[in-house]
Amino acid sequence: MRTQIQQLIARFGKAEEGSIAIMFALTSFVIVIATGLAIDAGRTYHAAVKMTSALDAAALAAAKSMREDATMTDDELIAVADRYFRINVAGTGGNYAVIENIQVAIDRNFDTISLTLASHVPTVFGRLAGVDRINIPVVSTAVYQSSDIELALQLDVTGSMAGSRLADLKSAVNELLDIMLPDGGTTNKVRIGLAPFSAGVNAGTYASAVSEGRSRDGCVYERRNLVDQTSEAPAIGSKSFKVREDLSGRSIQSCPRNAAIVPLSKSKADLRTTVESYRDGGTTAGHLGTAWGWYLLSPEWANVWSADSTPAPYRDGKTIKAIVVMTDGVYNTIGGVSGGDASATARQAATLAEDTCEAMKAQDIRVYAIGFQAPTAALDMLRACASASGGFFEATDGEKLRAAFRAIATELNNLRLSS
Repeated sequence: MRTQIQQLIARFGKAEEGSIAIMFALTSFVIVIATGLAIDAGRTYHAAVKMTSALDAAALAAAKSMREDATMTDDELIAVADRYFRINVAGTGGNYAVIENIQVAIDRNFDTISLTLASHVPTVFGRLAGVDRINIPVVSTAVYQSSDIELALQLDVTGSMAGSRLADLKSAVNELLDIMLPDGGTTNKVRIGLAPFSAGVNAGTYASAVSEGRSRDGCVYERRNLVDQTSEAPAIGSKSFKVREDLSGRSIQSCPRNAAIVPLSKSKADLRTTVESYRDGGTTAGHLGTAWGWYLLSPEWANVWSADSTPAPYRDGKTIKAIVVMTDGVYNTIGGVSGGDASATARQAATLAEDTCEAMKAQDIRVYAIGFQAPTAALDMLRACASASGGFFEATDGEKLRAAFRAIATELNNLRLSS
């Protein structure tokens, strides 16, 4: 009997059924809370992804609008951001967040739009642990990075370009214009200027301003200080340009009378009409074409060109500046007089052109150089002028010339969209 009682006491002492039930209840509660919080966290993550995506789209849309239309007010840009955000949120489906407010910060100096979203996800299971909501702060900053483009075209209209060569050049330029200035317009500012040359440069309506009022026929030649390869605007003295009277007593060739300088323009029709009017004639002062191409891009000439053609500052973070240096021959003319391809004049003209190219590259101007059925001496000079990475093209026929202009236009468009 005593043995049986002792055995019952021993079994009672070892009994765990009650504590197991208590422990199981406590553990189950923790598991439920943890599972519930995991579900709430998943819902929050899902909402955060949707909120971030919608906010990024809204910031980009507003930044793009600001870049494309500088007249838009801050309130109008905020409305664009809000509209795009709500459209994208509504279209995502399964959104669990409560939107509290969106703050918009606009920086017009850098074309940036910053959106700050305050929102939260109400919890379902977290309330059991005293957590009623999970906040989702989201910030998105967008810069619409499509760059403006300023492109100068140095175009050879000398006598050696007669016939099919000039026709091929006109066709090639037209293809570039179609690519860079499409009929549907561009989302950024694309402007192209023309710097045709022969023995001199036809400065057109700008001739008086750059020659101290002394040019009678629109023609100008080198600066008074010949070796001064600068993009400074013309001024009284050594910065101004020589005219025919300064070169009297010599057999002076004229500039291309039908091919005047055209400052930066966004009108494809005007540019196309101008190029189609070109006629050939004269010898090759290509260093002048290179210099005037630079002047079209130089912000130091802002007071010379009309307002619509004013170049942007160097390295403004918004503008790609480039020049196409194109010729079919050796630069052999200075002061309106040709010395021949193997002359000291030719060597000096090549040096002036190369120095100008180096000065442009120092200002982050991308230099493309095209030799069109050109002799070796001209090709060597063009290689030295071109920017190092793919800037030089040798075109042995009309199709290769058009391909070179197409390649340049395509590359600039790609840089515009990715820089």
